[in-house]
Amino acid sequence: MTATILITDIQKEILKTLLYFDVFSYPLTSREIYENMAVSATHETIEHELRTLLSIGIVKQSSNFYSTCDSIITNTERRMKGNKQAKKMLVKANEISKKISNFPFVSGVCISGGLSKNYFDENSDFDFFIITKPNRLWISRTLYILLFKLFSKEKQKLYCLNYFISEADLTINDQNLFVATELAYLIPTFNHPLYKKLLQTNFWYKEYFMNKNEAMRISDSEIQESRLKKLIEFFFAGKFGNWMDSVFLNTTLNRWRKKYPDMSHEDFELQFRSRKHVCKRHTYGFQNKVLQMFSEKIRDFELKFQLILK
Repeated sequence: MTATILITDIQKEILKTLLYFDVFSYPLTSREIYENMAVSATHETIEHELRTLLSIGIVKQSSNFYSTCDSIITNTERRMKGNKQAKKMLVKANEISKKISNFPFVSGVCISGGLSKNYFDENSDFDFFIITKPNRLWISRTLYILLFKLFSKEKQKLYCLNYFISEADLTINDQNLFVATELAYLIPTFNHPLYKKLLQTNFWYKEYFMNKNEAMRISDSEIQESRLKKLIEFFFAGKFGNWMDSVFLNTTLNRWRKKYPDMSHEDFELQFRSRKHVCKRHTYGFQNKVLQMFSEKIRDFELKFQLILK
């Protein structure tokens, strides 16, 4: 039986950070561990504690990357390849975000998903977090879906708009590590001040990311709104637009309920949250799966080394 290992609180946080990213087979640098921790500490302190964890054999190192996985070498090679591809794809995603920003009632665009974390491979999509003007979220999303269905399957992978939120209410109700990570890693490509307002509204995420800075503005150029965007927004102005937005909300919500009749209320709310100021569509329950895998990794790690991380 493995002897009980005594570790400090900072070491526990280092291990939990590594275990979360081990869910994605993604080793971290010491700087990234520092940025992803839920405790305030200096980078030098983190490096010192990492050396201690390495010396007792519960953290592994490959080059300048760290992990708890035995497959760290393979995962490091995979990560470096994905980082290299992400650097190329980020340029393309930024160009696509400019097109999305010219869609009716879109007032803010951020890159999210794996690309926002500097990773892209053959199975990756371009994921975008969209902020719309007040009371026009469902008009914006419906018009987008109509256009999206005309795209080829290959092109659809470049335009994944799975999360819409309205300026009228920027509050995100799911307060957990998964959502906090997505917020912390958003890359704003259109309307940087609105991105900052989103983070301020959901400042709870900083409890998980005490040392991570907000993203910098990646472009100083203003995007000129197209005449078509202005025309469509004019058409849906006033009470007519308010009414149509509610119609599209109810139509979409009813269609999803019919499509997934056996899904529990709790699962439906998590995967297909559909309210006046938010639309979240995650068909495969990815958030739940990640958090469940993270809990299992913590449990297995605690059993293996006879320690307590929580």
